[in-house]
Amino acid sequence: MMTKNRVRAQLAALAATVALASPAISASDEALIERLVANGVLSAADAQALRQPDAGRDDLIRMLVERGALTGADAEVLLPEAPPERYAGLQFEPVEPLEPREHLIRANRFRVETADGQHRFGVRGRLMADYGRGSFDSELESVAREDGPIPKHGTIIRRARLGVLGVMWDNWEWQMEVDFRDEEVRFANAYVAYLFPQGRLAAGHFKEPFSMESSTSSRRLTFLERAAPVDALRPSREMGVLYETLIPRAYLGVGLFGGRGVISDRDVDEGYAFAARASFAPHLTDDSFVHLGAFYNYRKNAVDRDAAELAPVRLRTRTGVRALDLRLIGRTDLEGVDDLQRWGLEGAFGMGPFSLQAEYLRANVDLDRRAVEEAHGGNATDANSLTLDGYYVQASYFLTGEQRNYRAFSGDFGAQQVNSTFGRNGPGAWEIAARFATQDSSEHSRVGRGQKLDHWTLGLNWYPNPDMVFKLNAMRFKNERDGESAKGTVFAARAQYEF
Repeated sequence: MMTKNRVRAQLAALAATVALASPAISASDEALIERLVANGVLSAADAQALRQPDAGRDDLIRMLVERGALTGADAEVLLPEAPPERYAGLQFEPVEPLEPREHLIRANRFRVETADGQHRFGVRGRLMADYGRGSFDSELESVAREDGPIPKHGTIIRRARLGVLGVMWDNWEWQMEVDFRDEEVRFANAYVAYLFPQGRLAAGHFKEPFSMESSTSSRRLTFLERAAPVDALRPSREMGVLYETLIPRAYLGVGLFGGRGVISDRDVDEGYAFAARASFAPHLTDDSFVHLGAFYNYRKNAVDRDAAELAPVRLRTRTGVRALDLRLIGRTDLEGVDDLQRWGLEGAFGMGPFSLQAEYLRANVDLDRRAVEEAHGGNATDANSLTLDGYYVQASYFLTGEQRNYRAFSGDFGAQQVNSTFGRNGPGAWEIAARFATQDSSEHSRVGRGQKLDHWTLGLNWYPNPDMVFKLNAMRFKNERDGESAKGTVFAARAQYEF
């Protein structure tokens, strides 16, 4: 019978390659397994377990320790050291540990990494397909749209994103993601960031820190679209530099940004922005939370030197589904804007399957009188500044007992967990939700072009598994412009998956 010393000698011959070789069972390992079975060190059942597709050399070594053929000290020499977990307790995706650790690969959301954890590469994507159907008052054509009859129903690929992300040399995080919607290719995230022990400094193209609902990924929204005031007033993604904290119970983000996206235009002096957002969780347990936060954004507008005019400013929102393109706020862009300040307050509460969320947003817009009069002539407002504001309140409840995945470290919501997967003797997760939102943008650079919106939404969401969600929204709104008002009802649905 093979002695323990002879087993150790054979495994010692493999020790030099353990750290570099694939963790899967190799041909040489298979020969060793057969010999160990023949000599009674392993049983036939042990061998069968080691030949499973997800088994690896680490499993062989651990099994030999259990059978007494190797000591724990032997295993420490032969097994690669697991990299330390970074930002413990934070679901920070670029450095989130792979499970199970010994395989170093995850297939449903593809990630691979080196055994020491210093290098990582991942692929991710999302697809959202929407359908909307509406019934509107006849007056809505003049209130919300002026370029033809209003469509009654429509379909759209709302988002189709494909991205890669990773970590280099342990401390450098990177990401590049593009969106293929609207038959165009647009950058979403494209940046590199240095990771500090309690934060990150990023440079590239990404969101400006602004609002809890804006900061939450579109994958994690309760409804099809963000609430009307957030959609209307939030800034777009821009090129910039951003520092964010990575600590368990609070968030701070401060950044400087450009003002014309990623497009190069030699005739435009692009604007710039300063943005900041802070939040904290004064109460946080496994099944309850309280969230409080505030945000501020100052933007200096871009100037078109060739036309000698300030760039138009678009603060717009639609019906609650992009498949019906009715501009209930922002039918006409603001002209002659010199700069604008946007700020707001945010709060959220969750206890088990129930959650509440609310935000107040305000924009103060400073106008250049000469530029406004040149743009609108006799229709120009006589005001030197505009005030736009709005708020929303929403509630949700999981009928199947799940809870929203609140992340205090980033002040937003993460991937939704599902207690029982549909198709595996479970119903998936079912959520009902309601929201009221209002936005007052009745002040405008052109007389008679301001709008006001009240918007109600009921929602039903089904998560058959953590990677998919189907949403139904029933919406009712009232839209006002220049003394006219109109109402409408919209039913919308979304099929969404991510990988």
